[in-house]
Amino acid sequence: MKKYILLSFYCLISFAIVSCDDDTSSSQPVDDFDHESQIAIDQALLDTYFETHYYNDLDDGIWTIPDGGDQTPLSEDTNLMTIEGVEANGTVTDYTMYYYKFNGEGSDAVGKGNPSPIDSVYMNYTGMLLDSTVFDSRPEYPIWLTLSSVVRGWSHGLPKFLGGKLILEIDGVVDGDFKYEEQGEGYLFFPSGLGYANQAQGGIPANSPLVFRIALNDVNLVDHDLDLVPTKYELSFDAAGNITEYDSDGDGFSDYLDIDDDNDKVLTSEEVEVEFLVNGEIVFDFNAAGEIVAKNSVTPENPNGDLPAYKNPEIK
Repeated sequence: MKKYILLSFYCLISFAIVSCDDDTSSSQPVDDFDHESQIAIDQALLDTYFETHYYNDLDDGIWTIPDGGDQTPLSEDTNLMTIEGVEANGTVTDYTMYYYKFNGEGSDAVGKGNPSPIDSVYMNYTGMLLDSTVFDSRPEYPIWLTLSSVVRGWSHGLPKFLGGKLILEIDGVVDGDFKYEEQGEGYLFFPSGLGYANQAQGGIPANSPLVFRIALNDVNLVDHDLDLVPTKYELSFDAAGNITEYDSDGDGFSDYLDIDDDNDKVLTSEEVEVEFLVNGEIVFDFNAAGEIVAKNSVTPENPNGDLPAYKNPEIK
């Protein structure tokens, strides 16, 4: 069974930012930030925001409900979704953030769907405070960002959206520009602990919950060890986007950093049947389930695990 995966080798040096403002580039936790106390403060601010704002389908904007208005507040809007249990600072696991989708059927190409928290994305965005003050905006010219290098609100929220379809021809004419349709569009809402915590950044005051309007145009899958197996398939991600690493062959190297995943002295890249396409995509065999299984592949119902060659030391 063969499927297509878009594999990016340059993503390791992609922009380590969430915006074009260099002052907002840090995603490292702040040591003196009181996560537990600020969580309650930020949650109250977000709850009030959701009760007093609504989604306007005429312009896809988030607007304040006017006095006497009968608009459905975000707090009652079924399209407002919750992500619970987001880890931060290595110990806090009860962060909650939110996302709202209003567009995006997504690409029909495998590997061009939802990014994982470590992949690279081609984005348009506008960043706002809860009072609607815009502190950064890139609505017209997209930018590539690596989700492992941005604030956690992005790396945990963007995987809920789909990349779009690249349009190469318009009315039969090939256009050299990158244009997309049906891309994932919506909003991310998250507390300051998943943003810049107590560090003021440009137009962002300390301890600020943040709102981002986003459009996810494209996705590139990162391959940290260049073994031709995207890192997305060599890690595990729970529903909140928290990452678990695996060392399948017990050699002391996590799979996503291991060039010989089954320790059979044959490089993984030599055990993956791959065909390179001119547009940067690769084609290679997946397991019987139709996907790469890089961990937990052996179950009582499936004792052999249907391991691909690069995970099976008996196949060289």
